[in-house]
Order: sequence, then C-alpha cells, then structure tokens
Amino acid sequence: MQIITNGRTTGVIVNGTVHVLKPSSSRYHLDTYGQYACQDGCCDRGLRSDVAAVVSEAAELGATKVVLRTGQREYCHREIAGLPVEDVTNHVGEVGEGMFVYAAW
Repeated sequence: MQIITNGRTTGVIVNGTVHVLKPSSSRYHLDTYGQYACQDGCCDRGLRSDVAAVVSEAAELGATKVVLRTGQREYCHREIAGLPVEDVTNHVGEVGEGMFVYAAW
C-alpha cells in the first residue's frame, strides 16, 4: 500500500489500483481513510487538478486503474491521466491488503 496526497485529495494504492479519496457527498469509504472522490457536480464539480495530480503520481508508482465515484453526463470521465476509471460501487468489500470498501448509510 502506498499513499499520495495533494491538498485535500488522497490516493491509496492497493494492488495496482489507486483509490481516490476526498471529502464529498459519496457514501462510499475506504476503511478509515475517508470518502471516495466524486466526479459529479454535486460535490466536486467534476474533476479538479488535485485529482489528476494524485492519479498521475500513482501511475508513476505503477497503478494501472482508478477507483472513485463516477459522475453522470458531462461529469463522467472514463480515463484520468491515462488510467481507466471504475466506479467504486463495483468494488464494495475487500480490495486487498486487508482493506475494505464499504457504503455508509
């Protein structure tokens, strides 16, 4: 596991996947590290430079994909800094190295 930060954005690399976390309205969390960044306009107004910087650094460290809360319409980015993006809803449960994604109600 490796951790990258840029401002209020954190990237946690687990098994080659960078999980992008940031204060948001997303109900999905990675253990005690925080909420997943959200691409939608409700809380992150689409992607910002801090998210791209974290993903770029993660790619340099060997990450091959990104997990966050994808947005809808013009807020949905299928690729960030050259890495494919997947929605966190498809990763609930253990993600490796004893880490878990869960949905807070």
